[in-house]
Amino acid sequence: MKSLIIIIILCFVININAQSKVDSLLLTKTEWVNKDLDYLRFFNDSVVYNLNEKKHQLLFDIKNRELSFKVSYRVGGSSLKTEEFKFKIKELKKNKLVIEPILEDKNYRKLNYGILSKEKQYIFYNRGHLLSSVNFKKITFHASTCFGTCPSMSIQINIDGTIYYQGRMYTKDYKGNFEGNITKNDIYQLKKILNRSQLAEINKNWVQRSKYNDTPRYNYIIELFDGEIIEINTNDQHPVLDKLSKYFMNISEIANLTRAKKKHKFDKSRIDSYRVSQN
Repeated sequence: MKSLIIIIILCFVININAQSKVDSLLLTKTEWVNKDLDYLRFFNDSVVYNLNEKKHQLLFDIKNRELSFKVSYRVGGSSLKTEEFKFKIKELKKNKLVIEPILEDKNYRKLNYGILSKEKQYIFYNRGHLLSSVNFKKITFHASTCFGTCPSMSIQINIDGTIYYQGRMYTKDYKGNFEGNITKNDIYQLKKILNRSQLAEINKNWVQRSKYNDTPRYNYIIELFDGEIIEINTNDQHPVLDKLSKYFMNISEIANLTRAKKKHKFDKSRIDSYRVSQN
């Protein structure tokens, strides 16, 4: 009887540990976004998020069902201070994450806890589950250089797969004017990214809150079949757009490009400056 109890306890512990590993992978391998454009993504042992427009360290404790934002800083050049704001993980499923702020009586100097606790709970969805159809006719993408070696280019992709490319700086073998095409499957992959990028919401409701910095400016001009134009201009974009910019920045590896005889006339941005709010 005693041996049976030990076996049952061991099985229970093993199941708990196995579930913890599954939950940990689910949490860290998923891009989480909600309808208010709040965002969480774990990446190379760090995290990208858009809750308060700053990138502090994010920790998680699956067994105790907690997430916490953490920042460490020095006072007077030597004394190390740490501030942490915790969330309770109320629900973690394949397509849904619900976290609730844990309000504690603390004095915060670096963490803006007011923004982190602005909601009673945050309901996130798997990025692949939160879809918004983008029926595009033509997409133009402009990327500027930076103080380093960021590639500067312009790209136009039409729905039929035709593509125009101009490489200006740091574009390796593709400096100059090119044209070509991408396959139906490549168009399908682009549509998948577009439909998961919350473009309409970003266009209407999101502004860059960080100051200008040494990063390239990305400008997206998406012309829809109904005549609507979605345009986003930023040098610190919402992280849900990262896959879209990566697609364009790697287009020379995707498309079949040949050198063009003449320069293509790309659509120009109607936005003269970055969409930045310092509020």
